[in-house]
Amino acid sequence: MKNLLLKSAKVVGFLTLTFFVSMLVWANWEEPPLSQKLDLKPIHLAVFDLDKQVNAADSSLISQKLSAVTGVTACTINPEFKTVSVTYYDDQVSEDALKAVVQQKDYIASKVNFAKMEGPKCPVPMEYIDFFTDMKQTLCLR
Repeated sequence: MKNLLLKSAKVVGFLTLTFFVSMLVWANWEEPPLSQKLDLKPIHLAVFDLDKQVNAADSSLISQKLSAVTGVTACTINPEFKTVSVTYYDDQVSEDALKAVVQQKDYIASKVNFAKMEGPKCPVPMEYIDFFTDMKQTLCLR
């Protein structure tokens, strides 16, 4: 009985060590992204639907006003689909402030909710993906 327990402990220890080493190799296999190397803070995305078509002059004006807001990293206006996309730092500017800038030119903006969109969705829960991403960052020695 003692011999069987000792062999089982060795096998479990070997499997645990193999798993840890393989995870360490996997985490350090690829070069980390530049954003992780430079420790850049994350940006957020806000997409607004507009109630009417945007002409070229209004598009340029909205783009200039959004670009002048502190914390906005990029913005783009798609007149064909009547959308405004803005990437920003959420600690410097709020989504409501961005919406107010978009609505200054007599447009009604509504935030696009991507969670309610139809179509194929990833069958893997996001918590699992986040767990492996965090583990990879933790085990990366670069």
